[in-house]
Amino acid sequence: MDATHVMRQGIFDRNSDEYKNTKDAYGQSDPYPHCIIKDFCDDAILRRVREEIIENFDATYKETDLFKMLQTVDLANLNALDDEKKKKIPNLLALRDAIYSKEFREFVSEITGCGELSDTTDCACNIHPVGGHLLCHDDVIGDRRVSYIIYLTDPDKGWSEEDGGALELYPEDPEAPQVPYPIPTATALPIWNTMAMFKVQPGKSFHSIQEVMTNEKPRMSLQGWFHGPLPDKEENAALPTLQMLQSRGGGDKGNSVKDYNEFMPVPGTERVVGDDEPYTISAQDAEYLKQWINPMYLDGRGTAKIQEKFASDGSIHLINILNEETAEKVQKDMLQIDAEDGVGHGKRPAYDAGMKDGWTLRGPAHMQRYLEFTGDASTQESTHRRLGSTMRELCDKVICSVPFANLIRSFTTLTMDGVNRREIRRFRPGLDYTVAHYGILTKDPRLDVVLTFVDEASMDESSWADGECGGFEAYLLADEEEDGPAEVYRQAQDDESGVLNISAAFNAISIVLRDEGLMRFVKYVASSAPGSRWDVSVECVPQDDSDDDEEE
Repeated sequence: MDATHVMRQGIFDRNSDEYKNTKDAYGQSDPYPHCIIKDFCDDAILRRVREEIIENFDATYKETDLFKMLQTVDLANLNALDDEKKKKIPNLLALRDAIYSKEFREFVSEITGCGELSDTTDCACNIHPVGGHLLCHDDVIGDRRVSYIIYLTDPDKGWSEEDGGALELYPEDPEAPQVPYPIPTATALPIWNTMAMFKVQPGKSFHSIQEVMTNEKPRMSLQGWFHGPLPDKEENAALPTLQMLQSRGGGDKGNSVKDYNEFMPVPGTERVVGDDEPYTISAQDAEYLKQWINPMYLDGRGTAKIQEKFASDGSIHLINILNEETAEKVQKDMLQIDAEDGVGHGKRPAYDAGMKDGWTLRGPAHMQRYLEFTGDASTQESTHRRLGSTMRELCDKVICSVPFANLIRSFTTLTMDGVNRREIRRFRPGLDYTVAHYGILTKDPRLDVVLTFVDEASMDESSWADGECGGFEAYLLADEEEDGPAEVYRQAQDDESGVLNISAAFNAISIVLRDEGLMRFVKYVASSAPGSRWDVSVECVPQDDSDDDEEE
């Protein structure tokens, strides 16, 4: 069965209006050239392809910082099947051969202008159930020339915007060439028997798969690539996504141990830098901190156990860290804001949800997307600004203060030199995340202090604790083998590389000593989450004790 019989009649007719329209649409589309071919295959054949995949192949669950999905069959491995198995999938084999046939490769080359294509088979069937997603990336690996997706969604149920799962295409950030802006400007629904196609271009072909919102039908597709005849070293030399994600020091301004700010001084208190242990904070420190901090953490009675935990694990997670008055103030505003912005509890959010009153969108999309409060402090304006101002106070007057530095020392026995980086962040359900990349790595250890707030009242708190709705912060070991192929669809990290997962919780603080070889990310917050993850994230610089070690 050749390509002209598997695929719809007329696709290959160079004299047809459809061919001309497809080529014109490809060249004129934004944010970069792409096209959608409707009724791509013979409908009856494609239905049989779908049935053959479902009936003959198991699905394997895969999840990393970038994606959550199921993968069934890799079409490149079909020839290795025994004859009995091949007899059960004649239509799938015919479709694979048609996709990589000379006729269709020439058609793809003409439409995209990508040059000669090889017959290398590189395609797999991916299934994104409810909650499934794939974050922003550009597909630039090796000699890939063209990306394509053939949609195998249920042909009898249809697909709407409310179902999610759209292919999202990102424009370049106008202020940063070859970097994706955090909001996509073109989308395509996974409609049965359509094919989406675009040329793989470094720093340009950024795209993602929107979270699937429906639990009635999975987003099933064949995702693949056409390759050039030989690796094109000139065209793909930049490899922006991979190089940015693997570049040490390129993505984080806090790489130098000298690049930090001093803790905010408080009258009547002093920094503790001596070697006396165990240490408990002074009465002056406790008097200052009790304006915000739960008194149970200030009386010193639990300090020894906290120190023991930190000495054993290199991290601590303390619940109910703020006093009741402060915590209730935050909770009231954050619940109101999420309701106003229409996020959480399975709602499909607007891309610009919450982008107002001092809350600024942060990217680039292939590394992160979230809102950061950068506005002026005020308690008199909107709820958005009031909550941002409250969190700013918790950041500047509490976590970044001398008394709190002393409190950290009482918990960890570590003396902090200063604050390297501080952010007030909001991760909106169905939108926001950070990914692990080598730019996070530093030349010296850091102490991450992160105060989190999530809605645990309107939904079972286990939804956050078990990680099902995302929003947890994960620490993992960086792969020392940076020169190997860094697949976008990479396997989930094995148990040895995953160091620590910290579930998001209301009114909780995590303190983690991050060594030079550790990366961190906040997992994509699913739309099923009851609300946003709000946090105050502060990176502290521990005092270098190398001089003391040398003296000993």
